[in-house]
Amino acid sequence: MHTTPDLLNDGRSFAPAVGVEPPQDDATRIALYLATQIQKEHLELHRQRVAGAIDPVTAHCYLKIKEFYWTTARLLGFAHLHDGTRARIPHPPRPPLPPSLRGEDPTSAILGAATPRLFIDVTPTYRYGGNQGIQRVVREIAKRSLRSDGSLPVVIENGRLAPYFAAQKPHPPIAFRKGDKLLIFDASWLATDEYVPIIERLTAAGGQLVTLVHDLIPLTQPLSVSAPMTEKFEHWFEAVVLKSDRILCVSRSAADDLVSYVTREGSRTKPDLRIGWWRLGADFDEQTDARVSAEASDIMAGATPIFLSVGTLEPRKAYPIALEAFDILWRANVVDARYVIVGHAGWQSEALQREITNHPEFGRRLFWLKDASDADLRLRYERARGLIFPSTVEGFGLPLVEAGRRGLPVIASDIPVFHEIGGADVRYFDLLDPVALAGEILRLSREASTSVRASHITWDDSAQALFDLIWTDAYPARMPGAISEPGSAAMTDQLRAV
Repeated sequence: MHTTPDLLNDGRSFAPAVGVEPPQDDATRIALYLATQIQKEHLELHRQRVAGAIDPVTAHCYLKIKEFYWTTARLLGFAHLHDGTRARIPHPPRPPLPPSLRGEDPTSAILGAATPRLFIDVTPTYRYGGNQGIQRVVREIAKRSLRSDGSLPVVIENGRLAPYFAAQKPHPPIAFRKGDKLLIFDASWLATDEYVPIIERLTAAGGQLVTLVHDLIPLTQPLSVSAPMTEKFEHWFEAVVLKSDRILCVSRSAADDLVSYVTREGSRTKPDLRIGWWRLGADFDEQTDARVSAEASDIMAGATPIFLSVGTLEPRKAYPIALEAFDILWRANVVDARYVIVGHAGWQSEALQREITNHPEFGRRLFWLKDASDADLRLRYERARGLIFPSTVEGFGLPLVEAGRRGLPVIASDIPVFHEIGGADVRYFDLLDPVALAGEILRLSREASTSVRASHITWDDSAQALFDLIWTDAYPARMPGAISEPGSAAMTDQLRAV
């Protein structure tokens, strides 16, 4: 454990911690950190179960009532309401066409075109919503896909593909033709078995399957997610990713991780499989008439410096490291700053939620906002003093570029993908070291406020680069079909040489 440090006179660094453990490699440190966080989460769940325990008589009556409900529902033909076997998946309302296409609907022309078409699957975001991380990427690319000739965002409805955006008239079910491409773009591991028959129809028609791999975190860092999540992801990886004709990644680091994993595991892929990557955009919803919520305005008001973190509450995001860093600064009374966390509650975060909401500074200098509109998030990026990004592993790190585009300084953990994406524009601190993070926050808070926008591409540029890569088949790396053969490490060398 780090002790509360003494500040040096210049306030720019901390004295060394007492009882520091021997150095460890990053993978070991991350595994130990995640194991510790999971243990805390298990203890918190046990505490909640004990606090919510009911007496045996009440529990017995509850079980009997539930059995009666199950039996009655089954007899009436409504068993799918409780046993997970819904015959049909409810359809959310279709989103309207993007403002730039109002008054014209190119869907019919795309579906009827004689040339090959690109279908971009966005089913999970359509069904479950969300506006951060993967969901933001999906929404931004979907909005721009109709501007590209022959590209159409689609969703799965009752085993068939249908257009994503609300159409002016009904369209027949989509049938694949030779030369068509299907880009599985979303968090498709949530419904792998629905994709398998669609992929089979695509292959039978002579189409090409392109799968986007955002990251391999459930496989390479299984302690970061729940065990069921890892099982789902493994099933998806084997049934979809390894059956792909092409694989896309959101960063070079993610592509390196993919090749290393496939090589290490000896997985078999298609003989002509190729791998590519492209950069994500950094702008979002630049509408000036969007309204900012009163909550966002209140938190961001005043002269007190505000530091921001954006991302789901989950172990790999390492929010406890940031909280400890601010505790160091608040206890030492050297920084009067607010720390604002914007993100949904994710898996294995019950203990963290309790730590935040029970914190003595919660509601005063510590805030947790579970959701944010584009207008709210843009306001926070524009008025914050800096972005704190303490993650242990990421496939890309979208908040890093969103903040950089608005000239907001970024303090991020020292991991390869952040160096790839942020380069010299980012301030790095030693991984999982709250003392080092506290030092960077202190230094930034004492510097004159500046706004220097980093050179990140827009979503328009990102979408165009993505479609160009897919249509021209310009994937830079090739993966042999038999990864388990001796000497397959040459594939990794080839990828790194590109």
